[in-house]
Amino acid sequence: MGEKAQKSIGYAMIPILSIFALGASQGGVNAGLNTMAMAFPEAGPNIGYVVSMVALGMIPAGFLSGAITGKYVKYRTTIIIAIICYLISGCFPFFMNEGSSFVALMVSRFIFGVAVGWSYPLANALTFKLIADPEKRANWMGIGFAFFNIGTIFMEFAGGYLALVSWQACFLVYLIGIIPLVLVIAMLKEPATDAEQEAELAAEAGVEADTKVPFVVFLYCILLTLGVAFAMPTILYASMIASMSFGLDAGAAGLILSVMTVVGMLCGLTMGPVFKLIGKWIVPVGGIWLGLFYCGCGYFASTGALIPWLICFYVGHWGFVAIINGTGNWLTNLVPVGAATKTMGIYTAFHQLGCFVATPASTLLVGVLGLASGAGAAMMVDYVGLMIPASIIVVIIGVLTAILTAFTKKRESRA
Repeated sequence: MGEKAQKSIGYAMIPILSIFALGASQGGVNAGLNTMAMAFPEAGPNIGYVVSMVALGMIPAGFLSGAITGKYVKYRTTIIIAIICYLISGCFPFFMNEGSSFVALMVSRFIFGVAVGWSYPLANALTFKLIADPEKRANWMGIGFAFFNIGTIFMEFAGGYLALVSWQACFLVYLIGIIPLVLVIAMLKEPATDAEQEAELAAEAGVEADTKVPFVVFLYCILLTLGVAFAMPTILYASMIASMSFGLDAGAAGLILSVMTVVGMLCGLTMGPVFKLIGKWIVPVGGIWLGLFYCGCGYFASTGALIPWLICFYVGHWGFVAIINGTGNWLTNLVPVGAATKTMGIYTAFHQLGCFVATPASTLLVGVLGLASGAGAAMMVDYVGLMIPASIIVVIIGVLTAILTAFTKKRESRA
């Protein structure tokens, strides 16, 4: 690829990368959860749905966005509408008064999730449609994941300071959506539809156009859902483990999670080079890597060894990035460009399903393994004891992914 073509792709990717950054919107208001819990005492432990309701909204949105965009509505049009909905629904709680309905907050968060879930898979789809070379595409999708984490860093940092003003103010962090809105309007060119692009490539290759999503895509997505669901407990309960095992306060635990986000950004930048090195094996390697290092997290948390725990926590996170980003990238090597948008919508929906079911999956393990004592508000959960069993399941999922990968052949490129 010539220098001019590379610059052209770099320019075209600017608005797409800004859409990737919007995908990191679930945790932007985490810092305000404590004050929200006081403002909505009727919510009780359900206050956590302020975050997870976004994932619930993203699940149907991913399916619908992939099925509709480029077929019934233009890419630019649907992305602009989604970002406007992102701004309105994201900032809506800022205008809620004390004593407002918790249900209204949940509705706004669900709509916000729909907006995020509608736009985010299109960033992956547009990258797929723009870049035919698998290795260059892997590199750019890795950069996209890095931008996802950059968005997370900014939102958590800004949301934390805004939460000092009020729980309502922390929702103003979503005004960041103005930036991608301007970039999309000014810079994003309307691409050919999947069907048009596929027909052109098929005609050049002298074969029939293909717009079907292969069944193997769903198998990889199911394994992605399970991997994310059972890996998430280590991340979800990291602050509790930091307190229970190492006696760290909330500030130190928050710093640990912030550093993890930076690690995630750096890991994203490795996806292209690693894919070039090991190709399709990036997903099973990521899963096994993640499970083994998170087993280490469980062991060192139980012994109170902070530094080894941190090493396992951060080094293991590369595997988490690999199964998420690697799955999305690998799927682009299995499907025709005629199914690009549908496939990325399916991938996003299954990814978010994993995030959403992480909590019930953890609850199931706690019950099966007898890791809870007491009842009601006095219930105590052994989160440290949860880590190794959950991580062993992740290793098993990684092995199953390796078996599936061994029987999966890469689709021949017609670009």
